[in-house]
Order: sequence, then C-alpha cells, then structure tokens
Amino acid sequence: MSEKSTADDSAAEEAQQDITDALGDILEHRVVIEQAKGMLMLIYKTTPDKAFDVLRWRSQETNTKLRDLAERLVKEFTTIGIRGRSRTEYDEALMTLHERI
Repeated sequence: MSEKSTADDSAAEEAQQDITDALGDILEHRVVIEQAKGMLMLIYKTTPDKAFDVLRWRSQETNTKLRDLAERLVKEFTTIGIRGRSRTEYDEALMTLHERI
C-alpha cells in the first residue's frame, strides 16, 4: 500500500470519527430537548409543537441556547416534582431558568 493510500485511509477514518462524534452530540442534545418538551406537555397540557414553541420563545427572549435552557428545565422541573405542587411554581421556574445557567 502506498503512503498516499495510507494517508487517504487515515483522513477518511478521521472524517468518519468526526461525523460519529457530531451525531452523538446532536442526539444527546435532542434527547434533553425532547425531555423538556414532554415535561411542558404534561404540566401545561399542550402539544409537542406548542411545547417546543415555548422553549424556543424563552430561548430567544433570554438569548440562551435552547439546549442549555432545556437541560436546566429538566433539572429544575424534576426537582420540583409532579405531585403536590402548584403550576405557579413551574411558571416561575420556566420564566427564570436562564438566570441559573
């Protein structure tokens, strides 16, 4: 095998690894966004599209990356819990998530 062929193979393997790493990151971010959407759907009794609209709105209003906002929402809503809490507590958390990122 020539040096050029070996170098080409090495570059191709490196490119493939970069793609694999990027896909992993994309999927990881997508999972947390889907979790946040699910929580919003449950608490606010809304559709997946409207839940995403809320995330996008808060992201744009606060100049915060959507995935960072989603991660924080999942952490805080999990801490608040589902039973025995008022919706006001979720509202307050949702409106101030960006302050704790």
